Amino acid sequence: MPNTKISAKELIIAKALEMYNNCGVEYVGVRELAKELGIKGGNITYYFPTKNDLLREISNRVTESNAEILGKSKIPGLYGFLEMNRLLYFNQYKYRSYFISLPLWLQQDVEFAQTYQAMQVSRRVTFTQELKTLATGGYLLAISDEDLAPLLAALSITNRLWISEATLDGLIADEKLVVNTYLGRLAGLLNFIASEKGKADIRKFLKELK
Repeated sequence: MPNTKISAKELIIAKALEMYNNCGVEYVGVRELAKELGIKGGNITYYFPTKNDLLREISNRVTESNAEILGKSKIPGLYGFLEMNRLLYFNQYKYRSYFISLPLWLQQDVEFAQTYQAMQVSRRVTFTQELKTLATGGYLLAISDEDLAPLLAALSITNRLWISEATLDGLIADEKLVVNTYLGRLAGLLNFIASEKGKADIRKFLKELK
């Protein structure tokens, strides 16, 4: 029985994510999800009493999978930083409907908004340390704490909103194309503050994207 319940729960999550990605979170409710799965709505609300409960589960999986990527041993330098972001971008693409609907959800769910903001603070600390390490290693030009703040803001905007921009640009249907396109833009942003050593890493990374 426990295995059956876990299997059913995973099936619901997988189908919900598929439908959210194809149709949009706002246009898929319990009724539509149950019809697609060929089950009763009660089978879904048993695991997820509300749609927000289902969305929180998806959010937890985004956070956990991102943390796993960030926790892996990284290749040194800007090449390694960009490679880490490549893995993050592909993971974001898997959960793209979540990121597209995120601004509206943050407005509607105060509890989730507080959790999300705390997570962003933690993420900012991680990326601050990454950039300082790159500067110390000679891959980035020397950056003052004052100059670091707008750079972090630009990276944050790029990393959080690229999926929404890609949707508006009509690129979102092609996973590899869209990820490579926006990784290229991220690399271009970093190129402005990269040393010659760092620029060599960027060129190597971009060459492998082709």
